[in-house]
Amino acid sequence: MMGRNPKWDNFAELTAHCYKAAEYGNTLNECWHDAFDVLMEIMDEERKADAGFARELGDLEKLTDFKYNIEGLILDYLDRLWIAGDYEKICVSGDRIIHTFDWRVESSSPIRIKVMNALIKMQKRDAAEAYCREWIKAEPEDVNAVIAKKALLTEAERKTEC
Repeated sequence: MMGRNPKWDNFAELTAHCYKAAEYGNTLNECWHDAFDVLMEIMDEERKADAGFARELGDLEKLTDFKYNIEGLILDYLDRLWIAGDYEKICVSGDRIIHTFDWRVESSSPIRIKVMNALIKMQKRDAAEAYCREWIKAEPEDVNAVIAKKALLTEAERKTEC
């Protein structure tokens, strides 16, 4: 594993605590926010030392020997924010992840769809459409971006017909 940032131990403890609390029905608590923030701090610190560090999310999983299920944790965190109705935090956290990785090998679709749905839930349809256009520009090969745009346009057309 890489240079062994001591924050990985903190991240591991926080994620274990989050999932343990979830087993007891606690959907969202502070440890989810803390775990996400520690992950972002680790990324910031590693990138300061090496700008090429883990440019893809999958690279980070490999570098950590798949020990943390980082992608799973990120998606679970966004799901818990959704259940809690914290759509603004989904947008902020989703954007942090999107801008942390390059998404040339992997698709950012699971995260971008959550952000787009959060914008729609907050009744920010124009922002959702702009976000979708940005997504298509960033990842023109991602069929999910095109499907999402079509779904947005179809929904808009249905509303104007009513």
